[in-house]
Amino acid sequence: MKTRIKIKMRVYACLGLFLGLVWMRTVDAQPDVKADLVLFNGKIITVDPQDTIVQALAVKGDKIIRLGTNDALKPLIGPQTKVVNLQGRTATPGLIDSHNHVMYYGKQFWDGFLNIRAPEVKCKADLLRVIADKVLQTPSGEWISGNQGFTLQLGETLSRDDLDKAAPNNPLYLRHSSGQYVVVNTLALKLAGIDKNTPNPYGGRIVKDPATHEPTGLLLHYPAEALVARLAKGYGDRTEEELIEDVKRGQDICLSGGYTSIQDVIVALPRDISVYKKMADTNQLKIRLYALLYVDSEERAQTYAQKITPFKTDMVNFGGWKLAMDGGAQAGTLQMYDPNLLVSKSSYVYHTPETFNRIVSLLHKTGLQVAVHVGGDKGIDMTLDAFEAALKESPRANHRHRIEHNLFPTRQALQRTKNLGVVVSTHPQWITWYAAGYRQGVNEEIMQRFMPIKTMQNMGIPLAFGSDVPAALTHDPKWAFFGAITRKAKSGYTAGPEECISIRDALRIQTLGSAYAALEDNIKGSLEEGKLADIVVWSHDLYSIAPLQFNNLKALVTIVGGKVVYGQI
Repeated sequence: MKTRIKIKMRVYACLGLFLGLVWMRTVDAQPDVKADLVLFNGKIITVDPQDTIVQALAVKGDKIIRLGTNDALKPLIGPQTKVVNLQGRTATPGLIDSHNHVMYYGKQFWDGFLNIRAPEVKCKADLLRVIADKVLQTPSGEWISGNQGFTLQLGETLSRDDLDKAAPNNPLYLRHSSGQYVVVNTLALKLAGIDKNTPNPYGGRIVKDPATHEPTGLLLHYPAEALVARLAKGYGDRTEEELIEDVKRGQDICLSGGYTSIQDVIVALPRDISVYKKMADTNQLKIRLYALLYVDSEERAQTYAQKITPFKTDMVNFGGWKLAMDGGAQAGTLQMYDPNLLVSKSSYVYHTPETFNRIVSLLHKTGLQVAVHVGGDKGIDMTLDAFEAALKESPRANHRHRIEHNLFPTRQALQRTKNLGVVVSTHPQWITWYAAGYRQGVNEEIMQRFMPIKTMQNMGIPLAFGSDVPAALTHDPKWAFFGAITRKAKSGYTAGPEECISIRDALRIQTLGSAYAALEDNIKGSLEEGKLADIVVWSHDLYSIAPLQFNNLKALVTIVGGKVVYGQI
């Protein structure tokens, strides 16, 4: 008898749950449940598992409550509903930039900097010209700092001697566009106390003349760059108020490109995360942020792991940690098996393998995500070694640790990436802008392994797309789409045409794939009931636009949480 009673109680409980769900669904569909916003008469690409395309979408609060035909959504329209006729235009999920530095990107447009970004500066002559013009307007002894940053043509070099001629009486701090090295003049070195006897900081390198041992003015990687940056105008003296203004500039630019979420994967200091959170708490943040804090040493890892507590709000999510295994191709600091290549001619070890493995293991044990900046084939293998060791020591499902860039992986590395469940965040816009330069920096055999997006996709490796501004020329996603589907460089060179993917796949990676990279695919990345109403309306139909028309593609309206944050509707 007791057994029968228990069975009946379970049946009744299950029946009650079922009826409750049916009731909730029925109530949700009743005419008295009205939407705050309805978009209709459009081509709404949902990026759901079936890649459904619908005419209309309804929003209540910050969530999507219904998708379907125009007629099906009419009952959700009430007196207070904002109704928008898309007039046939295409809407998609808001784009998610998996690798962006929004605070630092916004700073590049601060009027206190000398603008040395492209297209203002494309070569050494351009750089020296804008420096000379700035010197004429600057009092002797005052710092001249460039934004990030200048570019050089292949074969061009830059040293403190070049800068001394252009600015003998003003300390100069000039960061390369990649962010992986800076060049300073003699006065800047003197003010920073750097001479031939100054040791290299941990993880950085002060480049010195082989004969005289005097500094050449080149400082490789962040720790060496920071030796002078702490003194340079606009770098070592930013107040909290200025940082907030930097974020505001950066977020507005990114929103104009159709991005609704940004993953800042190298937040420099805990203070910067506090700025993001303060802006969210005071409703100054209009774009969603996922933050990874940069860790430059084992000591720093130990301190952060003990003292920093993760948090998550509607607008900011502190997700974990960022490390660097190598540098950049332009700096010659990629960790490649062939050290004679131009892309690795100046490479050195940032961390010994033993130290790096310990750092990754320590950060892995916090339960948070670990992302590693790495592009070279040797560096990728070293990174995978560290992930593998950490997971063997402390197994953890669904960790979604990340490799950022992943420029020249071997086939064996790709298989290990797949087996370990590692996410790859990369940048197809670099194909358009930089593929010809990479080709000159390596060789044809290695270029066959350059950013193998289609191969990774076919293998089932989770992929995300990010712009990497300000290291990239622009945040604009049209270049990511163009690079992914054509693999064409502006020079005319096609880098691995067999690695082209469709625009459908590129959009999915830039939305749902990037959401997955931040463990947020359950709430964003596609337009589905219950997910965040983060939406972008486009000037063109992404699924039918011709590749040559991508140059004209624009985000017309960007919506975050059901609110228009860019454009007008």
